[in-house]
Amino acid sequence: MPRLTILIPTLNRDRLFHDTVRQLLLQQFRDWELWLIDQSDPPQRARNEALVAELADPRIHYVHLLQKGLPNARNEGMARMDKSAEVLLFLDDDVILLNDDFLDVHMQSFENPEVGGVTGRIVERTVRPNIDHTANHLSPGGRTITNLWGTERCEIATLKGANMSYRMAAVQQVGGFDRRYDGSALLEDADYSTRIHKAGWKLIFEPRAELVHLSAPSGGVRLEHALRYEYYRFKSSAYFQLKHRGPAAFPVFLGAFGGIAVKRALAWRSPTVLPELARAVAEGVSAWRSGADEEIPKLPPGVS
Repeated sequence: MPRLTILIPTLNRDRLFHDTVRQLLLQQFRDWELWLIDQSDPPQRARNEALVAELADPRIHYVHLLQKGLPNARNEGMARMDKSAEVLLFLDDDVILLNDDFLDVHMQSFENPEVGGVTGRIVERTVRPNIDHTANHLSPGGRTITNLWGTERCEIATLKGANMSYRMAAVQQVGGFDRRYDGSALLEDADYSTRIHKAGWKLIFEPRAELVHLSAPSGGVRLEHALRYEYYRFKSSAYFQLKHRGPAAFPVFLGAFGGIAVKRALAWRSPTVLPELARAVAEGVSAWRSGADEEIPKLPPGVS
């Protein structure tokens, strides 16, 4: 019965994912199980299965899903994990752990019974802080405000999915991740930690649980890729704003993101940007009207 369950969803990340998995075997804390939730295409799937066979560690479990999507992958892992675990840790599939006591620090952070969630220090390869003190939250207009490079432990508003853990008692209160955050899955981590906080738990930033997040690119930075990112950013932000702050706060969001849309249209000199981003906001509104999809699946006996 492991004290810690680690979940790593992966999608076509190859060597970076394999390096992330191997690092866990070098950690001082050993009382864990690891679930690898693979959504990769056939060639990468075969390499991932070969890695699991090579490591031959009974603590490592593997499942492949045909349906792609980060919230769904996390929920599928939560359905399979050992329910007796005390803490559930989520990692991205392209991180470098900077200390061999990384897992120990996460576990120690829950010695305070009021703590429901922990996010560690994240040194980003591509994303830069946009505020001068430790923070991770959404502004009143829905913009993500983040700086997880701090060196002092403190309370924080939301956690970040590349390096976040939860007390299982808190997880059992709120259920699974919301599948409405599809596509790039932006803000599904902010949504989940917001729900944990609303359930009465403290969220903390613990700088000793430190890693580097590589944010490995999956392709070139062409206009269609940048616009696709903005599309899901606008959709997820509209959904989050309505779900957690209600219709009364939506005009503030429209003002902030309307300005962002105009800047993108001018910068990219593209007439399609404004109507495309307006459609993204409309999809976010539609998702909110449909209601959250947070259920952890119930697996038939014998399915893993």
